[in-house]
Amino acid sequence: MKKWSAFILTVAVAALIACGPTGDDFWFHGSLDDATKMAAENNTLVFVEFYTDWCSWCRRLESETLSDHVVRQELGKFVPIQLNAETIGAEAAKRFGVDSYPAMIFLDPSGEEVERILGYLPPERFVEEVRRIRTGDTLYACLEELQDDPTNIDTIRRAVDGLLERADPEGAIAKIKSFHAEDEHAHEVCRKLMFHAGRDLHYRVYLRAGKLYREGWKTTIEVPPVPGSKRLSGLLEEGLPEIESGKQAGLMRQARFEDASDLLGLISLDEAEVDELFGLAAFAFRGGHYELASDLYGRWFVEGNASHDADTLNRAAWQLYLARESLGTAVAMARRAYELDPSADVADTLARLLYVSGEHMEAVELERMAAESAQGGRAEQYLEVAERMQKLLDLDDRPAFETYPGPREINL
Repeated sequence: MKKWSAFILTVAVAALIACGPTGDDFWFHGSLDDATKMAAENNTLVFVEFYTDWCSWCRRLESETLSDHVVRQELGKFVPIQLNAETIGAEAAKRFGVDSYPAMIFLDPSGEEVERILGYLPPERFVEEVRRIRTGDTLYACLEELQDDPTNIDTIRRAVDGLLERADPEGAIAKIKSFHAEDEHAHEVCRKLMFHAGRDLHYRVYLRAGKLYREGWKTTIEVPPVPGSKRLSGLLEEGLPEIESGKQAGLMRQARFEDASDLLGLISLDEAEVDELFGLAAFAFRGGHYELASDLYGRWFVEGNASHDADTLNRAAWQLYLARESLGTAVAMARRAYELDPSADVADTLARLLYVSGEHMEAVELERMAAESAQGGRAEQYLEVAERMQKLLDLDDRPAFETYPGPREINL
């Protein structure tokens, strides 16, 4: 009887693989346990796509990537199953810590994760990732390699990247510390890796802490005392939620500034490569280090000018506008962005920069043009800004850091 069951499973998966890439019944229809049993019979992996009904990127992945012929040929070598993370797949999503979508997880026949892909990828890039995983080049293999050779710099870099992709900065920091203990000569490598891991942790814990503050600390958060979150960890240990509510916001904002400063001190900013400067500047800006962000954006603009696209130029110019720093450089960035993409959003950025730089007439004209080419609420917003400019009123746009952690939603 067992042999007959195994035979049925083998025939079923063979049929699934045969009809998958070209037929209508590509996905495995059954439970996740059944899928792992089928994978065991065929010495392969289970491919699980977690999605939600409201996720636009899930729909794009389905229509552009998962329906692609070559993609289906590759996935047909696994046991592919789709799970709605909010209905039938809710328990599995919780088990694997899935909280963003789409999320694709590869499981071995015992149901243990071996690798994951997060977010949308176009077909060609997706196939590259799937083939890499099928050959055994996975995060878990990398972590095993690190155990065998704890001083391999290439392996620790890959391990840290993989853990950060899984939103596990604490795990990455632990690996970096262990690596540094084994190889004290890799100090500079570890400092850079610690910056990247700490930056991810910093963003996550301060986002969560801000939300808890606004909700009146209905629950708490565990924050490790490591670079990037050390100041916040100390505040929570000292009983931050019990402090008079009017003082909490200022303490949290100052802690965020100092924790960001600790991280920025880990790396040599003067020696940063051009392709690193934009990310460093954006992090400095979010942490309230506006002068440093301005310097880094300026270097990025000058040193890598040939490769800039409209979107990144516009984002950098907008942040300098919010901080009211290096307005001349910001205007140059925005003008270049507008040459590449004369859209309403880019025109709005340039117009606001011109206005705060004293070029009022050109600013009003450009802002009205932005309003005419925009639609709906965005058009109304731009028209209101143009009217404020016409009356020479102040534009009170400021960085989000200035209001962190935001207004309280309830009063204790």
